[in-house]
Amino acid sequence: MKYRILFLLALIPSLLTGCLFSSESQNAVAVTEAFWQSILDKDMEKAKQLSTWESAEYLKFVQSDKINAQRFETGEVKVTDASAEVATILYGGNTGDVSIPVRTVLVRVENDWRVDVQKTMGSMVSGAMGAVVNELNSFMQESLKGVDKALSEGVDSLGKALDQGLKQLQEDLKDQNKPAPDASKQAI
Repeated sequence: MKYRILFLLALIPSLLTGCLFSSESQNAVAVTEAFWQSILDKDMEKAKQLSTWESAEYLKFVQSDKINAQRFETGEVKVTDASAEVATILYGGNTGDVSIPVRTVLVRVENDWRVDVQKTMGSMVSGAMGAVVNELNSFMQESLKGVDKALSEGVDSLGKALDQGLKQLQEDLKDQNKPAPDASKQAI
């Protein structure tokens, strides 16, 4: 009985830490979602309130028509004592089918989470570059498939042409090897 009580007392701090961590993660995700929703809604005042004071000037880059985010999704969360990162995917473009992976970076200001827009934009640039590289890679792979097919068809037709040329050459050589008709016999 004594050991059970000691075990439970030892387990309580672990459970509380897990609850606090879960709560911190949930708070970071909630601020992230509120921030991106305010960007989608073009509510820059709310976005400023959710940003760090030092990075609020970078909001002009987030609200750019070039990004044209139409929706977002949040994912994995990493929380440390003074910062958090939330994996975020922005879906933009004219039809909302271009995905841009972003790390939404949050820092603790007093007791609240705030988005560091400058660091978040930095991750957006690298994420966008990664997306562009992936798109180019896909395009090149598809192009190479077309080149491979055309090359294969070209080699096949060249092979057929060579076979026909070889057969024709053999027939021509057979015709040359036949004894020529005797001209004296034809005159009679």
